[in-house]
Amino acid sequence: MRSSQEGDSLAYKKLLEEICVILRGILTVKIFDAEDREDVLQEILIAVHLSKHTFLPDKSFLPWLYTIANYKIIDYIRKKGRKKKREFLLSNEYLPENKYFPSDDDSKERIEEILAKLSEKQRLIFRLLKLDKMSIAETAKIMSMSQSAVKTAAHRIYKIIRLRPGDKL
Repeated sequence: MRSSQEGDSLAYKKLLEEICVILRGILTVKIFDAEDREDVLQEILIAVHLSKHTFLPDKSFLPWLYTIANYKIIDYIRKKGRKKKREFLLSNEYLPENKYFPSDDDSKERIEEILAKLSEKQRLIFRLLKLDKMSIAETAKIMSMSQSAVKTAAHRIYKIIRLRPGDKL
């Protein structure tokens, strides 16, 4: 990036090629639709091009790039609306396998067994996120919590749900 800021077009071309490899890896995890991934990649590359003058040569490049990418991914999520939000992994962790969460096929007993492992607050968060299919933002508002706190609580809930009888917390 430093060389490209100084006008080296070959360095800039190489930088963009390397950025594409990095970003495709990130976008593959965040966006399931291949066409949407490429659209978001192009949006990020345009933002990098338009913002390259803001990069400070004495700073690390990747955090600068990741910040731009995150904003473009968030913009994409907002544009797709609530239904498409479910496609994204909002934290950088994979959600537990489906066998831990109730589906339409699961019996009422299985759901009650899952909920019995949780505290009252955790039960409510789980119900809002998984059974009522509310977003992190909606759950945070209802629970009077920050979105980050809801994500942390959800992660802990998933960890508890994954435990088998006899496992310790």
